[in-house]
Amino acid sequence: SVQAGLSRATRAQASLTVRSHDEALPGFGDDGAPGSQATLRSPAYEGTHFAAQFGVRAGRATAPWNHGTDVRLDETAVVAQALGWQLQAWSRQAWWGPGWQDSLVLGHNAPPMLGLGFQRASASRSESPWLAWAGPWNFEFFIAQTDDTRQPKNPFLIGHRLTLRPLPSLEIGLTRTAQWGGEGRDQSLRSFLRMLGGRGTNAGDEDYTGADPGNGMAGIDLRAGCPAGWRCAGYVQLIGEDEANYMPSKFLGVYGLEHWSADGRHRWFAEVAETGCRMPVGQDADKGCAYRNYAYGDGYTHGGRWIGAGAGPDSRLLTLGWLDAERRTALRLHAGRVGARIGVLGRTDDPRHSGHLFGLTGSAQWRWGAATIAPELGWLRVAADDGTRHQARIGATITLPLDSLLRP
Repeated sequence: SVQAGLSRATRAQASLTVRSHDEALPGFGDDGAPGSQATLRSPAYEGTHFAAQFGVRAGRATAPWNHGTDVRLDETAVVAQALGWQLQAWSRQAWWGPGWQDSLVLGHNAPPMLGLGFQRASASRSESPWLAWAGPWNFEFFIAQTDDTRQPKNPFLIGHRLTLRPLPSLEIGLTRTAQWGGEGRDQSLRSFLRMLGGRGTNAGDEDYTGADPGNGMAGIDLRAGCPAGWRCAGYVQLIGEDEANYMPSKFLGVYGLEHWSADGRHRWFAEVAETGCRMPVGQDADKGCAYRNYAYGDGYTHGGRWIGAGAGPDSRLLTLGWLDAERRTALRLHAGRVGARIGVLGRTDDPRHSGHLFGLTGSAQWRWGAATIAPELGWLRVAADDGTRHQARIGATITLPLDSLLRP
């Protein structure tokens, strides 16, 4: 249940993941980074206006050119609350969008980022008669530091998102993210404000290097429930890689349908992700545009990995999936085409890594005394120009609550 999940999230725990180095296609709630890792997390401290939790993870570096070990403050957060808002410092992942397999702007393919931000303390309906029509709503803003990027070195990622539910069956999200700064780039207050206002971003070529403050993406997502009490919903996410007249353009898209059981335990979904610019269903992509920018040569990445969809840019992916919320079990079937490289930074139409894709991913979770064991399996086949490549990710995570070790 949700309550049980929240309770687990506040407990001290240690976990060990033993995993192969092959890539997979991470969906909502998955860990996209390959390789083994160990994580330690403190219990949560919760006061009236302050909360904190600290964690650390050690594992294989995620960037393909970095053969060392990363130590990150994963699952760390410090939160102060006042006047209905929260000020936050954290190391975390986020998922912005209604999809179950892909988010175009913030997904679970890249490792957590260190950041600062603020958001509403409660996504409740506004008491103002001018805003009550929006229903329950939330606004979030953050500034995070990316790493293992080289062109330029370690820019910031800035994001803000407004979510509304004006009708019980309709959810709306408005999202914008932008890469800004980095070594050798303008990091002045003027440049930051120009980036926030969308002035001169995504200018298009190196002639505008001095005026372009950042690489922005923006768009909308919708999730609408079916009528007459049917247990189903449809959703769409449209994110513009470029802008024209201060509005998003050159859209990437996620389109999906989902159905759930009467008790909410089981969920089935069908989802199409198109991560190429101007790529409506059935049309070709404007290649070399999505997740790319002349000023940010390593693309829309953190830790060498795509921050958005795990399939990477210029890809088309169909996913059929089943989720069991009670047993935390998932099974997904994938088919489509990879445009660059799955998971990590790669060039457009890479002859070794891009091509027609077929794959299967599965995960489960079992209890063994106080411990939790979560096996996972992913298999991918990509028919590339230089030959067919197979990747098989096999792994398991064992998690032990630390308070169980202190009981007599």
